[in-house]
Amino acid sequence: MNKITTILLLFVALNSFGQGVRIDTLKVLLSPSFVDIQSESNNYPIVRTGDSRTDLLINNDIKNKLTHNEYPEASMDSTIANWAAEGIVYLDFQVTYNKQGILSLNISAEGCGAYCTSWTEYLNYSTLTGKALYLGDVVDTKGGFKELVLKQKKAQYEKQRKELKKMLLDKESGLDSATYDWALEHYNDCETSSELTRFALHQNHLEIVESCYLPNAIKNLTPVFELKYQYSDIKKYLKIKN
Repeated sequence: MNKITTILLLFVALNSFGQGVRIDTLKVLLSPSFVDIQSESNNYPIVRTGDSRTDLLINNDIKNKLTHNEYPEASMDSTIANWAAEGIVYLDFQVTYNKQGILSLNISAEGCGAYCTSWTEYLNYSTLTGKALYLGDVVDTKGGFKELVLKQKKAQYEKQRKELKKMLLDKESGLDSATYDWALEHYNDCETSSELTRFALHQNHLEIVESCYLPNAIKNLTPVFELKYQYSDIKKYLKIKN
């Protein structure tokens, strides 16, 4: 059976924001190789702005970013079907902002091969032009705002290092010095190489997404960050209305 025929399009409009831009849900058949661990979540977003050109720009960009441009010229249906069949066991999305001509959503997935890995793509668009939005399009990334984020990010990395050290000193944690050094090296590399690029808009706040990916053997030591800024607190830096 053709993979495309296994995809069912369900017209599920997300009306919680009520701004005219509709997000339909595409139900995707996940990888047949991992039926025993598949999630019941197999939802992929289709953006409907009412303008076909804008829809094409947004939906093609989502497709290519999620699949890392693996099938740049293929149709959306065939791309998602082929990509999902390669090992995707979980797929779902969330719309966090949909007003003032701006759409912010994230797509979470889990893929399995030798190991299973989960990740989230954070995507932002102008629903008026269809263009992808970057952090600098919605907030001034220079000066005061950048200093604020970098200061908080540094403090949170330092907090994570202290938590890791605390685990090392706790004989019941099971963390040995070699694993500690390995994880600490990743923490340091992540902080050095991180950039202010990934973000999500929410109803009342802007979130800067900071992630530090660790090898599967020490995945349980992955640091957690929270960089959220109320619009009312960063009003002077915002370039958008909210």
